Amino acid sequence: MKDYLIFRLHGALSSWGDIAVGDIRPSYRYPSKSAVIGLLAAALGVERDVHDKQSELAKLMFSVRIDAMGSPIDDYHTVQAPSEQAIKYDRTKASWTRLDEIEAIKWRVIQSQSNAEAGAIQSRRAYYCDSVYSIALCENENDKINWQTLEISTLQDIVAFLKEPGFVLYLGRKSCPLGLPLEPQVIPAKNYRIAFQQAKFGFPGELQIMLKQATSIQYYTQEDIENNQMKLTRRDQPVNRTTWQFTERDEYYFSE
Repeated sequence: MKDYLIFRLHGALSSWGDIAVGDIRPSYRYPSKSAVIGLLAAALGVERDVHDKQSELAKLMFSVRIDAMGSPIDDYHTVQAPSEQAIKYDRTKASWTRLDEIEAIKWRVIQSQSNAEAGAIQSRRAYYCDSVYSIALCENENDKINWQTLEISTLQDIVAFLKEPGFVLYLGRKSCPLGLPLEPQVIPAKNYRIAFQQAKFGFPGELQIMLKQATSIQYYTQEDIENNQMKLTRRDQPVNRTTWQFTERDEYYFSE
């Protein structure tokens, strides 16, 4: 038997970073391990540059159940930001407002005598609308967590932080807030699938339509147990959050 920390993620929008090239920022179909570990760190109030605590959280074994995939949507927009040269004319400000940046962009255009110097950047970002995911985390028996480093004792202690987080929690991007409470709970179980089955979540009315549309339930997990149907590889195992480095990990698929 293991202890599993279970909670549910739902929001009007969510986005789970995939390999990005150029101005295209795609989203994976379900939460990455790095995103969920980042969410835990935010709940515990751990800064991104606190490497020892981030590393301990990354030892957790990760499983996700897709309860409702949601609908993919794309957002196209342009972004303008002043160049380093453009803001050199005023270094007296301790911090810049958006209005200050706009004035710096205007200054850049005037200096160059060309609208092309305004510095507009195109961006295409992908999201999933009205998706629902259940998350399960457990301790790796071969790589135990140093709970003292995290200044807590067990997975159970994380429950209180997920209910009252140290930093604001979001679903992949800051523009994607939670739609419902996480409802965190710790469940002892033989494996991740049994843990998911035993989890009890509220708010059935709000999610009823979305959950009914699901034609199958899909699981992706680090646990290699009987009846797993496929082995995959994902590059979302955090190595260093300060430098945004990730490595590959094995992941297993199961559907019912």
